[in-house]
Amino acid sequence: MSKSASIAYMVAFLTIIFGFAIASSFSPHKEVSAIENRKLSGLPDVSLEAVTTPRFFENMNQYFNDQVVLRNEMVSVYQKQQNSKLFNAMLFENMLRDPTQHKSEDGTVVTDSRVVSNLVLINSKWILPVPDKVVHTSEIDAAAAKLKDAVAFAKAQKTEAFFVFNPSRTISLMHLYPPYLQTDAYARSRDYFLSRLGKQVNVVDIRSKFGSFTDAQLEELYLETDHHWNIKGAFLAYQEMIRELSKRSAHFKGEPMALSDMDVSAFEKGSFDGSYNRQSNFAVDTQTADRTMIYEPKVPFAFQKFEVINGDGSQTIRDFSDFYGYKKGQNPVTYGTFFGGDRRKITYENPKAGNQLNVLLLKDSFMNPITPYLAQNFNKLTVYDNRYYPEFSLKKILSSEQYDILIIALHDDNLYSQNYQFEKKKSK
Repeated sequence: MSKSASIAYMVAFLTIIFGFAIASSFSPHKEVSAIENRKLSGLPDVSLEAVTTPRFFENMNQYFNDQVVLRNEMVSVYQKQQNSKLFNAMLFENMLRDPTQHKSEDGTVVTDSRVVSNLVLINSKWILPVPDKVVHTSEIDAAAAKLKDAVAFAKAQKTEAFFVFNPSRTISLMHLYPPYLQTDAYARSRDYFLSRLGKQVNVVDIRSKFGSFTDAQLEELYLETDHHWNIKGAFLAYQEMIRELSKRSAHFKGEPMALSDMDVSAFEKGSFDGSYNRQSNFAVDTQTADRTMIYEPKVPFAFQKFEVINGDGSQTIRDFSDFYGYKKGQNPVTYGTFFGGDRRKITYENPKAGNQLNVLLLKDSFMNPITPYLAQNFNKLTVYDNRYYPEFSLKKILSSEQYDILIIALHDDNLYSQNYQFEKKKSK
C-alpha cells in the first residue's frame, strides 16, 4: 500500500472516531431509549475520589455508549440483521423440529425462533425475553424480609394483610422457548421466594388457578408482543383473587363480577405497540400483532369519587372514561392506553359496593387492568405504585388512616424490584 493511501486511511479512521466524539458531545442528552425500553446512562459525578475507582471508568464508558450520536439508528440496523434468516444462528435448530409429536393442548407449533436484541421471536408472532437461568437468592432474601416487615406492621395496625402472587408471562409461556433456552430457574426462584415468607404472610397464589390450564389455554391469557397479560388473563385473576379474599378475610365476603357482566369484543383494526415489539425494532407487524380481547362492563363503572395522580405528581385525569378502556379509532394502542398505565396513586370510592371497607392496594403493572374491578367490591380502594415515589413510606400511610385490608399484589417474576421498597428516603 502506498504512503498516500495509508495516510488517507488514517485520516478517514481518525475523522470517523473524532467526528462521532465531537458530534456526540454537541448532541442533546437522551434520557431513554424507546426502542430498547430502558433508561440511558447519565454523566457520572466527577470528583477526585470518584476518578480513582474502576467503577467511574465503567460508568463513563457506559455513558459514552448510551449517548453516542446515531445510536438508535445503529441499534436498529443491528436488530434488523439479528432478525434476518440469512444471519440467524438458530435456523439449524428450527429445521430439526418434529411437529408430528405436537398435541393441540401443547399450544403453538413452533416452526421458527430467533434472538433479536436479547429477545426471543417465535413464529414472527410471540416475543419473549431471553431467560435468566440463575436463582438470585440474596436479592430474594432481602425482598422477602421487607415484605414480612410490611405485613407485620400492618397486622400491628389491626389491618388484614394479603400478598397476591400473580402468574407471570415468562413462567406461563416457558413452553414456547427453544429447548436450549428453557429453564426451571424462574419456577425455582418463585418457590424459594415463597419458602422465605413462611406462614407469616397470607399468600393468595393465583398460579394455583392458572396451573390447571393447558399450555394452549395459557397462551390465550397473555399478550403476544408485550410483557403483560391480556384482559382475559387479568379478569380470571381478579375473579380468583376475590374468591380467595372472601374465603380468608374476616372483614370481606363477596363475589367477583362475572364474564356475563361484560360485553366482549376484539381489537381488530389499528396498531398495537407492545413493549417487547418496540424493543426489537417492531419485529412483528403492529397491524397484526395482539388482536386482543376487549372487556367493557354492560353497566358502566360509576364512582362517587375517582382520582388519579400521575407518575410526576400531576393530576390531569378526573373522568374514569378518559383513564381506562379502549376508545374507538384510537391508534396506536398499548397496554397502558387500554388500562390506564402506571400511576402514583388512584383512588376509587364506590358506595354501591355494599360494605364500608377501606382497602389499600400496592401493586405492579400487572394489576392495572384489575383495579376498577376490585373497586366494585370495596367502599374505598386506594392504589399506590411506590416505584413512582422518590419518598414512600407504607408505615406512614398505614398509620395516617385506618385501613381494613392491605393487599400487596405483584407477579411471580417480580421478586426483588423497587416494588419491595416499602420504606424509601428521598435521594439527595
